[in-house]
Amino acid sequence: MLMKWVCLFLCCFAALSSKAKIPISIETDIYNYAQQVLGKESIESIEHFKHPSCIRDVVEFILVQKAIKLGGLNLEYDFVLGDYDARNIRLIQHGLLLISFDSIWLNEASQYENDVFISEPVIRNGEFYAGIYVAPNKITELTPKIKNGITDFSFVTSEAWHTDVKTLTALKPKNLVIEADWLVMAKMVSSGWVDAMLAPFKPAQPFEYTGKNYKIRAIDGVKVALQDSRHFVVSKKHPLGNKTFKALQKGLKQLRQSGYIERAYKECGFLNPLVEDWQEIKAEVH
Repeated sequence: MLMKWVCLFLCCFAALSSKAKIPISIETDIYNYAQQVLGKESIESIEHFKHPSCIRDVVEFILVQKAIKLGGLNLEYDFVLGDYDARNIRLIQHGLLLISFDSIWLNEASQYENDVFISEPVIRNGEFYAGIYVAPNKITELTPKIKNGITDFSFVTSEAWHTDVKTLTALKPKNLVIEADWLVMAKMVSSGWVDAMLAPFKPAQPFEYTGKNYKIRAIDGVKVALQDSRHFVVSKKHPLGNKTFKALQKGLKQLRQSGYIERAYKECGFLNPLVEDWQEIKAEVH
């Protein structure tokens, strides 16, 4: 896999003057969801995100491309589909990937600041709450327990999600299982191997995620505060890194001022007005 990226990078570097396509790794399901949300719209024309397939990752797939174009840089992309979530940051660090189309928490991004440019926040500190997702057949059993926090729950999360890990650790669940793959986590919860996982709210109730061999649903009335901001990162070592970062920053500023960023996240359910009055479970994270 590394050699594949080295080859793609060298081809890109050699053909920069002829507007070569820039390789961008993207999760297969996110790419497919984005095509559904876009429909007949283009990256430039899309204004609204009220669609059942729209989640944060889809908004950001569109948002980052829109911002770079608004910033005056016209890039063409070669999307490489697969399971790249945990590998992207390493590819960016080494200049083998220009930019991640998925934002990351500042807590994580700051660890790589020698190798990456960090954008202005697209999700500002204090804006985001996650739901506590469990198997639908365990809702009745687990809901009363949540009044005392999550100390009676077992949770699963990814070690790549630094803010989630810090938040859950501070909240002291009964057990915290580490697993890299989101689909595996969802199946573990759905099958009852662990009680719960954190995930974003969707645009409408019931808040649930359904796929092959899994179904998980948020416990009504509670939300977990994640105290951090989210940012895009651009490689300092990629030949187009500096130019892309400047365009991205310029475009994000325009989209923030116009209200586009906040509206997009709200319409997809990531910033969800439906949970404004829900009980907040907040950890003291240092």
